[in-house]
Amino acid sequence: MSAEIINKPFPVAGVVFAWAMPQIGSGYEIPLFEIPSALEDPCLSVWLHLNLSNTQIQRWLVDTPLIPERVVEMIEEGVNVSRLERIEKLDDCLLMVMNDFQQEFGEERGDSSLGTLWAIVTPRLMVSLRNNPLRTTDSLRYELRSGNIHPSSTIELFHELLDLRAEYLRSLLVHLSENMDELEEKLLKGREFPEHETLGRIRMHCSRLRRHFSPELVALHRLLKRLPYWFGDEDKNRLNDDLDLLSYLAQEISSLYDRAKLLQDEQAAHVAEFNAKNLHVLSVMTVIFLPMTLLSGIMGMNMEDLPGLKGSFFEVMTLMSIAGAAVYGALRLKKII
Repeated sequence: MSAEIINKPFPVAGVVFAWAMPQIGSGYEIPLFEIPSALEDPCLSVWLHLNLSNTQIQRWLVDTPLIPERVVEMIEEGVNVSRLERIEKLDDCLLMVMNDFQQEFGEERGDSSLGTLWAIVTPRLMVSLRNNPLRTTDSLRYELRSGNIHPSSTIELFHELLDLRAEYLRSLLVHLSENMDELEEKLLKGREFPEHETLGRIRMHCSRLRRHFSPELVALHRLLKRLPYWFGDEDKNRLNDDLDLLSYLAQEISSLYDRAKLLQDEQAAHVAEFNAKNLHVLSVMTVIFLPMTLLSGIMGMNMEDLPGLKGSFFEVMTLMSIAGAAVYGALRLKKII
């Protein structure tokens, strides 16, 4: 990294987290005002996690030689389509645009919205940027501080990032699958129908997950065909493992979506059957009371008050019969009965 980096003021106010990975020894968190010197140390690999909503970071991105102009333009345009690709500048760096779950406190599992994480990975530097707190990067910070993981390079850190996100996605799918099991059990017992809104929410959530994570499969396939030169055989094998895991999770998302759709159809069939039974009961009750209603109506007619029909009981019955036959004929003509 050139000495130009030190001469430019570094926006420490926009740094969320900075981690150093020495060639020998354990990694450690970098104090904010020591970041420029850490970037110049050839014995250190550095992860910078920055807050993109900070105006100082936005100005720094335009001036810094650490971020290619193409990436800055994509960030300014708000590009959030998943991609993993090489950029020949900056030591054949790797550009990563991925979807991640926003970190929102007090929310129920499965209700979190998605945010975008931009990252530039080189052999000695990984710069990640986000607008809102994201679960995966926050989990990665926690794991590093706790000493649960010990990456020695930026590429290992990159794999840890993918693994942590896949782990959360897997736990989310397990939670959704458990909810589906409960709803299916309710429907099979027939005691109560699952709420239509709950099924619709699960189905829409699965649709959104599939829409955001399926493109990453294509991005990983393309990356495997054109890896940066500093990716070793072990890195390629781990990337293949990440691809297999993401393929499995994408299939699970599609399976949950199909289950929710099938359960909605089954619920609609049960509701239709329930309504048909109620209508059948009402029809039987109508048929039972129809003779009583007809007799009470006929016997309650007062012919004396009808002009021109005084004492003409049989004439009224004839008119009623003609009217009934006409209605029956019209229904038969239109093939309603």
